[in-house]
Amino acid sequence: MLASVAAGSAGSANAQAPDADPPLATAAPSAQDQAFAADFERFLDRAMARFPSMPAISVAIVHRGVPVFVNAKGRADVEAGIAATPDTPFYIASSTKSFVGTAFALLDARGTIDLDWTMRELAPDIAFAPDVPADKISLRDLLAHRHGLAGDAMAFRLAYSGEYDDATLLRLLAQIRPDPDTPPGSFRYGNIGYNIAALLVERRIGRRWQDIVQDELLAPLAMTETLTEGLAERRGAPVAAPYRGGERLYLVKDDRTMHAAGGMYASASDMARWLTLQLQDKGELAQAAATARAPVATLDGAFGPFRRTGYGLGWYTGPYAEQTLYHAFGSFVGARAHVSVLPAAGLGVAAATNDEGAGFRIVDLAALYTYDWYLHGAMHAEAKAAEQIETLAGQWARQVEKVAAQRAERAARASQLTLPAAAYAGDYCNADYGTIGITPQGARLDLTMGRLHAAAEPGEAPDTIRAELIPGQGEEFRFVVTGGVATAIEAFGSRFDPCIDSGGKPMPPPAIP
Repeated sequence: MLASVAAGSAGSANAQAPDADPPLATAAPSAQDQAFAADFERFLDRAMARFPSMPAISVAIVHRGVPVFVNAKGRADVEAGIAATPDTPFYIASSTKSFVGTAFALLDARGTIDLDWTMRELAPDIAFAPDVPADKISLRDLLAHRHGLAGDAMAFRLAYSGEYDDATLLRLLAQIRPDPDTPPGSFRYGNIGYNIAALLVERRIGRRWQDIVQDELLAPLAMTETLTEGLAERRGAPVAAPYRGGERLYLVKDDRTMHAAGGMYASASDMARWLTLQLQDKGELAQAAATARAPVATLDGAFGPFRRTGYGLGWYTGPYAEQTLYHAFGSFVGARAHVSVLPAAGLGVAAATNDEGAGFRIVDLAALYTYDWYLHGAMHAEAKAAEQIETLAGQWARQVEKVAAQRAERAARASQLTLPAAAYAGDYCNADYGTIGITPQGARLDLTMGRLHAAAEPGEAPDTIRAELIPGQGEEFRFVVTGGVATAIEAFGSRFDPCIDSGGKPMPPPAIP
């Protein structure tokens, strides 16, 4: 909800990387680092106290190759009373891209893949649409978001509904179309480039992105509490549950929705190892990490106080305090992650929260506090953080009021349905987006869409309803009514018709009032 507002103890990493890489640092924190850790812990405690609705935060900070703060505060699961620890995996969403980009850069350096392979070379058997320049769009273009392609339906299925099989993904891949607003070579951030890249690489070398990341990065770095799959079978510490402003959210990730553009959980302990790698300059993994960070696409943008002038393979690049900052952020329902490194200062920060409320910005403030403390001193960092927290408190209070008013307004609406609820029941299918299931609950309609579900609210026009299949993201669903029967649904910019069985009959037949 703050997307519109946003414009412990020390530990050590001692994993042995592959033969070509030096071991990760094992030195003890300096006196300066110890002073920082004490100040930073007080900062986190104040932030948690100021925003009690934020359930938990997980932070790893590395300075000159040494983890100086690795801890988590709050509750991974409020209702169950489970505390967050340095080993609790938090969902890092699109920060996943930095891992995938680095793993692919590593395979490119070894000659296993070629980042300049085109889509045509990667999948010569797929008949791409004639207007898709498959012989010119490279794997590098896909990873740097300069491919000029649109694929909302595939991205939706992989990230949210989980309603797909291999045949569906290949069909959607063959149907990929150019993005009318972004010609090839131009930067436009999204998930579809990574989704396509993972599919094509798997078809070419027979290795899933999860296996590549696990084998080439996570295992060598001993990142044992970082997950790309296996959530249902997990036996370790529970992953952090999603919240927004103290409200538990239903939508949690499972293996079906862990995808190459956003499919990882990671602990603070593991992220310390990842940051330590980013600050090394020797070894095969360090070289691949540097390749992934190097900008490929150019842009002119910003996220809050962070300038963005370039994008590599999973990392943004931009100036910060007259130095170069690399960052890979991520957000999803009930989750936000901040990962950034400032190599010239020898600093790296990874902060994650299971809160889509005030926590959305607190992770950024944690990074800003760190960089300010080391670059400008403790007094400067304290003063700036105090001001930022108070500014955020005002913004958050206004956001809470706004959302409450919006909910009250929607609750006061009268139903816009022109037929009894039973007349809308049934399954409605769209070849691209999947199936919308409508089930009456008294006078109310419930919706399902793969793993998604929601209770409908009244819409603003006849025969419309509003539903948050994705919590916090309301969508309008308009029924097409013909002859007293709902014959279709219009949503997601597409039309969903009654599902047809093998005998050519609707499944189930639409109810007649």
